[in-house]
Amino acid sequence: MLTIISGTNRTGSNTRKIAQNALDIAKDLKIDAALIDLAEIPNDFINNTQYSSDSLPQWLKDLQDKSLIPAKHFLIIAPEYNGSIPGYLKLFIDAISVHRFKECLGGKTSALVGIATGRAGNIRGLDHLTSIMIFNGCAVLPGSLPISKVTTVLDANDKLEDSTKEALQALMQRLVKT
Repeated sequence: MLTIISGTNRTGSNTRKIAQNALDIAKDLKIDAALIDLAEIPNDFINNTQYSSDSLPQWLKDLQDKSLIPAKHFLIIAPEYNGSIPGYLKLFIDAISVHRFKECLGGKTSALVGIATGRAGNIRGLDHLTSIMIFNGCAVLPGSLPISKVTTVLDANDKLEDSTKEALQALMQRLVKT
């Protein structure tokens, strides 16, 4: 199973649009995939009780059981916020890795996609995210995909232009072969 994570809590984001394109590609490739959109999850884990297994929200436990633990692969789409990844994405990773982190992330493989309206496609953020994932025991596939000037690669229907779609498809095919 492949779990795609749209790495921002901003509603209507370009990150979510890329994540939806990735989910569509997975369906076309007959890859069993799930999408976690951080803009759609409750934020009741944003407090110091997340470190106590007794107070972990039930929805988060259910998400671990449904979309994180069964996953063999992760495709994380991370926008650039202040030269790195969104703090909300880091907090989400912290929340899922405090309890059952070996089951959620350990021994799995991830591929990273950076999103930016500028020129670098969040390369610095992808480096940071790579370190976080490796620390949690999740291998990171070499050759992350930075998408620069994201608004220019989406058409009026929020579909990827061909060369970016092909690059994302190739990355996903490499990922699920690991």
